[in-house]
Amino acid sequence: MRLDPNGDASTFPKRAALPHVAGTPHGSAWFWGGCDELGRLNLLTPERTRKATQENVKTGQVVALNLPLDTPHPPFFHRKPLEHDIHSIGPGTFDDTYCLNTQSSSQWDGFRHFADPKSGYFYNGVVSSEISGDDDEDVEATRKLGIDAWAKHGIVGRGVLLDVFSWAEKEGQAYDPFATHHITVSDLRACAKAQGITFQTGDILLVRTGWVHSYLSLSQSEKEERGKWDMMKHEYAGLEASEEMKDFLHDTYFAAAATDNANFEAWPPPSFEDSLHASMLPLWGMPIGELWDLEALSAKCKVLGRWTFLLTSAPGNVPGGVGSPPNALAMF
Repeated sequence: MRLDPNGDASTFPKRAALPHVAGTPHGSAWFWGGCDELGRLNLLTPERTRKATQENVKTGQVVALNLPLDTPHPPFFHRKPLEHDIHSIGPGTFDDTYCLNTQSSSQWDGFRHFADPKSGYFYNGVVSSEISGDDDEDVEATRKLGIDAWAKHGIVGRGVLLDVFSWAEKEGQAYDPFATHHITVSDLRACAKAQGITFQTGDILLVRTGWVHSYLSLSQSEKEERGKWDMMKHEYAGLEASEEMKDFLHDTYFAAAATDNANFEAWPPPSFEDSLHASMLPLWGMPIGELWDLEALSAKCKVLGRWTFLLTSAPGNVPGGVGSPPNALAMF
């Protein structure tokens, strides 16, 4: 089955009715062709980009959605911190070099980041040996599914912010972003209703969990202590990894989704096999953003009384790259 990216979600297959194609994992939605490297980003067609621009860019105000590359500091999950060196190349002239783990700050998880734990397939049938190479089997690494495919296409569409953290507080359902808290589909729908949002095919969904708000309130010693913790010791609020959530994310046909937390879904997950990552990246080709700075965006949306905007993102054009800083902007 191949979908027309200009179509509407109402005509696309629901997750419960996805056809099974022999040789592909159950639940896969590889609808855009055998050589496709964009997945749901195919929904960001020129027509949708034009419409999103015309309807959402009114004042010319711009909000950046990226944390500094050295935040969190130290990085979580024992990831390597940013190394930044400035050096002179002549009188009054300087260059600088970066060494960066793309998972250590605001990021896109590319399709090379996470395989389906059950089948071992990455999006559209790519396997690990095509990414890393396999000396034993004389397989050379390829650049398939590299983040450069996204960079060449660009990510521009209607962004939608669901400020769940503020909504929950207003509704008397306040929670601690630094405790395991499952944001449900009912929460997302209630927040959208309160904000007057109706979803459209190809929307880029942003969910504010309050994680960055809480992180920035920590002392440096508290940040350093958390940076030492083992991965499974951390507890954070995030989207519930339920079948209902998977149906919602799949069937609404978002082009991508991002959160302000370090893990997208509630952490720790019940299992990696049943995680949202395991469905969104390898099975649907749906980009995941994490650690986005949604604080200024939330404030701007509240002032303007609108929760949609034109979202632009220019991932790094790194051939074969696994992830990238989003370089994301919201334009009003």
